[in-house]
Formats: sequence, C-alpha cells, structure tokens
Amino acid sequence: MTNTTTEVLMNEEEITNTLQENNDVVQEEYTQATPIEELNIPTASYASLQIQNGHLRIAEGDTGHAVISYEKALLDADPNEAALTWLKQNADERNLQFIAASLRQDDFSADLGAKLWMQADIVPLKGQATANEQLTAEEMIQEVRQQFDQNDLVQVPLTAEREVVVSELVTLEDYRSAVTSEDFELVTQLAKKFEGKKLVFINATPQGGGVALMRHALIRLLRLLGVDAHWHILLPKKEIFDITKTKIHNVLQNVASPSTRLTDEEKQLYLAWSKENAQQLDPVFRTADVIVIDDPQPAGLIPYIREANPDCKLLYRSHIQIVAELATREGTPQHTTWSFLWDFIRQADFFISHPMKMFVPDDVPAEKVLYMPATTDPVDGLNKPLSEQQMDTYIKHFNRILENEGQTPLDSQRPYIVQIARFDPSKGIPDVLDAYRQLRSKLEAEQKTVPQLVIAGNGSIDDPDGVPVYSLIKRTLQTEPYVHFADDIKVARLPHRDQILNTLLRRSAVVLQLSIKEGFEVKVTEALLKGKPVVAYRVGGIPLQIQDQITGYLVETGNTPQVAQHIYNLLTDEMLYNSMSTAAATLANRDYLTVSNAICWLHLATELLANEEIEGNYQWVKALAQQNAEELAA
Repeated sequence: MTNTTTEVLMNEEEITNTLQENNDVVQEEYTQATPIEELNIPTASYASLQIQNGHLRIAEGDTGHAVISYEKALLDADPNEAALTWLKQNADERNLQFIAASLRQDDFSADLGAKLWMQADIVPLKGQATANEQLTAEEMIQEVRQQFDQNDLVQVPLTAEREVVVSELVTLEDYRSAVTSEDFELVTQLAKKFEGKKLVFINATPQGGGVALMRHALIRLLRLLGVDAHWHILLPKKEIFDITKTKIHNVLQNVASPSTRLTDEEKQLYLAWSKENAQQLDPVFRTADVIVIDDPQPAGLIPYIREANPDCKLLYRSHIQIVAELATREGTPQHTTWSFLWDFIRQADFFISHPMKMFVPDDVPAEKVLYMPATTDPVDGLNKPLSEQQMDTYIKHFNRILENEGQTPLDSQRPYIVQIARFDPSKGIPDVLDAYRQLRSKLEAEQKTVPQLVIAGNGSIDDPDGVPVYSLIKRTLQTEPYVHFADDIKVARLPHRDQILNTLLRRSAVVLQLSIKEGFEVKVTEALLKGKPVVAYRVGGIPLQIQDQITGYLVETGNTPQVAQHIYNLLTDEMLYNSMSTAAATLANRDYLTVSNAICWLHLATELLANEEIEGNYQWVKALAQQNAEELAA
C-alpha cells in the first residue's frame, strides 16, 4: 500500500471518530441491530473483480474475515455482463446485498463502474493495482472493506490537506442523458475554457446536509469534465460547531431565542479556529485560481486567502436564509452576528445567495450580489432509479432502525406521508405533527384509511441541534393527544445511506416540507422528480420549486388546518392525485440539477479569470452564462 493511501486511511479514522461523537444516537441504533433473520435483511457483502488468463475471478466476503473466491471461464462472454450477472445471481440466491466492488484497472471497460452503481446499486471502487501487478482478488477485498465502517456505511476519505476524496460512480454519459443537450454542450464548453486553472471549494463537513451533498456531486461531475476541481473541509471542533450552529446559523435564520447572542469570547474562539484552519490550508490557498467559501463556518479564512494569494478570485456562497431585515437593524442579535461575519465576507469578489432578495443584508453592495439555487444530483443515491427489490431492502433497513429505537415497523399495507429534513428548529416538525393529528381526525371520522407519518433525516458533524430536536419529538409523542397514535408516527435519524431516503420518498404517498425558515430545501425538487406532490410552507426558496395547485400546494406558515386539508384531498381524490403526480415529475425544474450548478461555477470562474466585468445586481448566474453563450454564438 502506498504512503498516500496510508495518509487517506489515517484521516478516514479521524473523521469517523468525529462523526461517531456527534451522531451517537444514529450509530447506536444502527449497530445494535435487530437480528437480520427477523427482518430477512440481505447480508452485506463486498466483492472484488478481475480478469486473469481469460477467466473472471471474483472474491466475495462479508464484514468478517472470511473471503470466498470464484473463477469462471469467460469464453466469448462479455466481461462486464458476466460480472454483473454473477453478482445479481449470487445476491438473489444467497440473500446478499453487495455494498461495493473493487475493479482492477484496465480489466473491464470504462462503463462497468457506472453499471454497477446505476443498475446493481453497488459502489464501484477502482483498485490501486493494475493487471500487471499481482494483487490478488482477496487482497483487493481488504482494500474495499477499509473504506466502509462496521455498519457498512461509507467512510468519507480525506487526504493530509483535508481534501475530500469523492467517489467515482458514473460516466459523463449518465449526466448527458439527465439534462438538455443545450445545458450539456454549455457545461462542456465552459470546462474547456477553464482548462489549466484550479477551482477549490471549502466548507465545514464532508457528510450530512445539503452543502456536502451538492459538493460530492459537483466535484464528481467537474472531474469527469476534466476540470481541476478540489474540495477541502475544516478541522472538526465540537465547541466551534456549537457556536456556528446556535449563535450564527440559528440566529441569522431567527429561529434562536431572542436572548441568544454571539459573545466576545465566542468570537475569539472562532478567530483562533479560523487561524488554525488557515495554517492547515495555506498550501491550498497558494495554488488555487478560484476559491468558493461555503457558508459562515469558513468565512474567517477569507483574509488569510487574500494575504496568501492576492490574485485568487474569491466567491462567498450563502446557503442559509438570512433574515436580512434583522441582520442590518442595529441592536439585534442578528446584527451582532452579521457584522462580525461581514468583516470577512466583504473581502470576497461576489456574494452568492439563494434567489431571494430578502436573504441578502442591505450592506452587501448590489453589484456584488448574484443568485444561484441549491441543486440535487440525478444519479446519486438520493435520486437514481431503484428497483422494487432494491427498495424492499432499504425499507427493511429502515424498519430495523425503527425497531432498535423501540418503534413498530412501517405497515406495508397502508400509505404514509413523509417529511425528510435534518432535525433542526427551522424545519417545522411540530407543525408536521399537528397537521397529521388533524388529518387523522378527519379520516377517522369518515372511516377512511389513515396513513402513517414518517419524519426522517440525516445528522451532520456541524449540527448540534440534531439530537435535542429528535429527543423533543420523541417526548412530544408521549403526550396527549399523540400518545394514542404514536405507533403510526415513525421518527428516525438515519445513517448516511442515501438510498434509504430515496426509497422513503419513492414509496411515499405525499411529501411535506413545513420549514418555518428555509434557504432552499432541495428535498422538494427531489420529491417532485419522483412524481410526489409536495405540501409545503411558502418560505425561502420553496416557492421557486413548487407550482402551486399544479405540482403541490404552498401554504402560509402555521396554517396546519390547510396542510391537513390538502393532504386529505390528495389521499381521497385519485384523479387529483394522479394529475398532480404526473405534473410533479414532468415540470420539476431541471435548473436545480448538478449540471446547472457546474455551469454557474464555471461561468463565474472563467469570467473572473478573464477579468471580464460581471454585473451582479441580483441576477441569476445561469441566465448570465446562457446569455454569454448566445452572444458568442451570434
């Protein structure tokens, strides 16, 4: 094993420890598992694949140490198809779920990895060895196992410079088929234009939450396009994440207590942490041409970047709903927090916000403001197509989590409605419960089928609210009136296996998103793409995603009776439901996909490096990119 690989594994262990410290509830639920036999959950297994002397050699093993090897003469068979057929047959016959498979370089055609991921739901991993090296299939199995933890969940690898090592899952053709030909041609042209330059993203965490999901997808696509793109994360520190979440994020969104204020001592802690991170990332600063700072956590790095590399172009991306009116009103907690951050952010070349003017404080110069929506990835675990058999397996995983928490499993004979979101004070979960209570009452009075309710989401290492909010919900379900039907309400903080969330959305009847404060919440688009009507509050960027009364319903914040009525109508009027479901899948905005996100970043990067004048004034970046492309074509 090379020294580079050793460095990655050491950093994997570091981040795994941090994730476990901050997500104890999730890990305990998943580790103390209900015996697999009770739910008939397929046994997790790993594989390595290689071609040797005209034979397909496969090693297969579970999370223990036993490895079984197989060999099959290929004769005239296609190696890719032979490998896929073997994996599927063995999974079906032996009730296995292959989590990942290692492929020796040059043994198979380039698209086998994408087929493993898109068809067989297996993570493809490129082995370190080539066909000329005598690394056995059994040794390759060990490489695979090292990238997953004891719960068969992927560990996000980091290099010594805290760069996130992003999985290679698909081919460029998989993205081409998911977008318009115009968008694909534009992103390809921009990638060529950026050739020879380096683009860097910096945020707090490699896993959990929308920013990390977007960065995994974006870096994967940019690398396929040949772009020199990198993503680095900050040193994890719990006391700092407590500050950035409760005293910065929650305060700026105005979901914290009015007495919550950022203290001078907390500011000093943030500054010291920023300096520590700047020292760690200094080599990255010096070699980058464009750096994107995601959200307040790394904002303190901006002065250090300016000092290390004055020619570097700097973009600040705000992903949260800043209550701008309060942020610029002197004397408010929001003003205290924003003023502290603005001293750093003002040094960036542009301030990029979700497309809502109310999210941008007045002291940000209009000429510096650009709009960019959150996006989701059509081929990641959250959105890729899943077979009925694959979804059955993920429902079993979900039920195991419920049972280990003392909850009853989902009743497969009854529908359920779902809200997928982090356990955060801004996500409106009390309103979800209240709307469900009213819906039940109405359906029971008419002796109609009562659906179940699922409230689920992932945790994150920079999210200290997760456990307290989760615990509060569980206590609420022990009180009147919820105690009488608590068994029908499934509440789960989930491990980072995106296909569980994908399945929960695909199998649901109706999706809720009752956030009371929200930046964009791209889970809305993910639900629409799957043909699910969404009932949501009219806050933040949510109205940009739903066509009211066509693909879903927009409701004023707090109006839970109307939420309940809309769900009732969808559940009891088949013609209405089918019409809205078809519209949701057909009309979901493709501008909220990864290719559009790549267009935006590459357009900004290439224009800035060419010293072209970019007019801000609250314009959408993609519209500027399309306008520029049309002008060049003319």
